[in-house]
Amino acid sequence: MDETLRILKMIEEGTITAEQGAELLSAMNADMPLQQTQIIKSGYDKKMFRVIVDSTSGDKVRVQFPVGAVKKILKVTGKLPIPEKDLQGVDLSSMMDAISECLDDEIEGDFVNVEAADGTTVRVFVDK
Repeated sequence: MDETLRILKMIEEGTITAEQGAELLSAMNADMPLQQTQIIKSGYDKKMFRVIVDSTSGDKVRVQFPVGAVKKILKVTGKLPIPEKDLQGVDLSSMMDAISECLDDEIEGDFVNVEAADGTTVRVFVDK
């Protein structure tokens, strides 16, 4: 799991893009025995999980991963690979719980929309 955390840290720091991180995580999963990956490849797992954050300071975060990769990231770290500084004013614990439940229930479309008091907006959704 050390490699997974290293990839997530690189995404958070901006060393690699979210797409590059997803490719690395997918490559890691291909090399692992099936019982270690514990990700069931379904049509839903191949859909794209997206997070869009627009902060009042002008920061724009766009994260895109296959749903299967996000499930694994949440299982390992309990959070998404996005800079938390861009989510100030957002109840991250509740948001992560909601995201996990929606992914478990294979929800598509928007399932988290936040407008923080400071004007920061967060949109989390699954689409094709």
